[in-house]
Amino acid sequence: MMKANLGQVNCTVTGNYVESPHSSCDDQPLIITTGECSSAKKAALLADGNDTWTQIFVPEVLCVPPQKPDIEELMSVNARVKIISQRVIRTPYYESAPDTVVPIENEEGTFLTGRKLVVEGILRQKVIYTACTEDQSVHSAHFDVPFSAFIILPVGTPLTTQYKIDTCIEDIFISRTTERQIFKNVTLFIKATPLVCPPQGGGQ
Repeated sequence: MMKANLGQVNCTVTGNYVESPHSSCDDQPLIITTGECSSAKKAALLADGNDTWTQIFVPEVLCVPPQKPDIEELMSVNARVKIISQRVIRTPYYESAPDTVVPIENEEGTFLTGRKLVVEGILRQKVIYTACTEDQSVHSAHFDVPFSAFIILPVGTPLTTQYKIDTCIEDIFISRTTERQIFKNVTLFIKATPLVCPPQGGGQ
């Protein structure tokens, strides 16, 4: 599983990590998460036998906007994915003979075939929390976090190939690290299905 790069973060207030309190009931999470896909959707994405997919982690350190009050307690987080671009690129490969490509395997079992699909997207998220004020008012903060992933493609895939990109948020972890800072990690499943264009012209 790949991990997306963690961008540089500069919050107005910094401090030591503050561990969230544990619930007295293990099966009742303190923070509500929405946006994760169902088990039925996960099964449907894998049911057609298409193995052109990948999984990535998107770790984020999020800063509460300066106009918002400090965090007392996180209440909920909602996340969704928007794909903004895709492209097929060339990658290294081994050629044992003219026009004969041999995929290269590394120690992790990943193959290089000469082609990769690069996918860029945005995680759009809303975090709701109670403020560290006397009235404990409820506030929300919105965050758009970019990510990038790649999928190994079959040997000889045309560079002009377009794909239908399906995404599935498998898990969302979120925790307050300081009064102004949040750590969040999203586990994301991405699947690419080649698009088949209809034939040109009106002939039979």
